[in-house]
Amino acid sequence: MTDELGVSVTTFARGVVIHLSGPLGSGAAMRLGEAIAAVDERETPTVILDLARVPACDIQGMGAIIAAMKHAARRDLRLIMAAVNPPISRAIERHGLTDRAELRGSLREAVDELEA
Repeated sequence: MTDELGVSVTTFARGVVIHLSGPLGSGAAMRLGEAIAAVDERETPTVILDLARVPACDIQGMGAIIAAMKHAARRDLRLIMAAVNPPISRAIERHGLTDRAELRGSLREAVDELEA
């Protein structure tokens, strides 16, 4: 799996959206970790991971998602994963994270929660 992952951030009054594009593999996992760490400096209560453009996720990528969930829990951040594609959704389920992960069907649905 290639390491090319696009990362961009959109800031809202009550949170940020981290937009990811490309497969979530080993090098990409590091970029995701850096993006989550950068959010800490913004003092925001909610982080949304926009996964609409993430077609695949290998074991290192899943590790990055788990690390992001743990990091958010330690920092008392709310982490929402939006527009999760079926392969990633199945990986979340296989790792037993379904009941701990906040999943939304679309980015719009997740952002609406920020703006409510």
